[in-house]
Amino acid sequence: MQIRLTEKQKEYIRESHHRWNIKHGATRSGKTFLDVYLIPFRIRDRAHEDGINLLLGNTKGTLQRNVIEPMQKLWGVKNISDIKADNTCRIFGEKVYCLGAEKVTNVDRIRGASVKYCYGDEVATWEEDVFTMLKTRLDRKYSMFEGTTNPRSPDHWLKQFIDSGGDVYSQHYCIDDNTYLDPFVKAEMKKELSGVFYERYILGNWVLAEGLIYPMCDKALQKVSGKILDCCMTVDYGTLNAFACLLWVRIGNVWYAERGYYHSGRETGRQKTDAEYGEDLDRFFQTAVQELHLQSILQIGRKMPLIIDPSAASFITLMQKKHWCKVRKADNDVLNGIRETAVALDTGLIKLNPEIRELSQEIRGYSWSDKEEDTPVKTNDHYMDSMRYFVKTMHVLRMRPYRTY
Repeated sequence: MQIRLTEKQKEYIRESHHRWNIKHGATRSGKTFLDVYLIPFRIRDRAHEDGINLLLGNTKGTLQRNVIEPMQKLWGVKNISDIKADNTCRIFGEKVYCLGAEKVTNVDRIRGASVKYCYGDEVATWEEDVFTMLKTRLDRKYSMFEGTTNPRSPDHWLKQFIDSGGDVYSQHYCIDDNTYLDPFVKAEMKKELSGVFYERYILGNWVLAEGLIYPMCDKALQKVSGKILDCCMTVDYGTLNAFACLLWVRIGNVWYAERGYYHSGRETGRQKTDAEYGEDLDRFFQTAVQELHLQSILQIGRKMPLIIDPSAASFITLMQKKHWCKVRKADNDVLNGIRETAVALDTGLIKLNPEIRELSQEIRGYSWSDKEEDTPVKTNDHYMDSMRYFVKTMHVLRMRPYRTY
């Protein structure tokens, strides 16, 4: 099989013969594509050696999506199987364990095992304890780890390991290293990303997240009018903290936060129960249907999609009993959700009604914490969470002709 490789990828093949081999840098720079090509060779090279083969990802689901499925497209499903119920797959006949590394308990099954080959996807998203345990498992002279990651803070444990002086081959990628990426796509990605996300996902640098999170917010705070084609509601749940619900409507290709419901138990001095919030959303929904003429969208048998903070278990149970909504648990991937929301705001995929007072106030002051790595300041952020739930759970970026993640 012949594939086209960039000069950066060819360099990695020549030099990656160390115990630890890590590619880090920009998104869409060719890191994972090279791995999809190389993993079968690495495994077959060690087919007759003792030890297990291991693929680790942030979760088993992301491992299937990011690694297994691209390998199947390149090598065929006869040679690369899906991940089975016993957390294994077959790669050219070789048994490979496939585990999520977001919790150390997920990889307890490899304790005591010798690892002859391990591939790591999205390594910077792992629990550090997983990586620490892995160090003791690569205990053969032919053992090899290779992995890929987008950069995070320069204080991140993985960056400290890369710079530790051990038997580590590290290779840095920026987006321009992918000479086969469509120039239009590359140019658009450079225009869309700014601040920390430009530094990390375009230039591939390990930099601190600091300052405003959505500096482009002013151009998103504008009224939108036209025929409504779809609708959705999102909820960030709070009792003492604020409860923030946004009603989204789609006008053309733009999702517009048209209305909001907001109640802060702390500010008002009155906490509400789940039942009271449920009644408030009943009224909020009915008013919106009547005033925005949503009847034609919510035809017989169709319910309003309602995306709720996944930690609000009791409220989710309550709302699942309502006749007017179909409940979904929100995707609460904070950092990727913020990144995707920033792109959606910058490219005009979402707009926000400036008359939603708390929303306008929150977004203009939403900033990175200077105390915790890659963490927003956790005050006045309830509409921000509701907005992020919408973008991430509804896959808003898929409305573009290409994806950046």
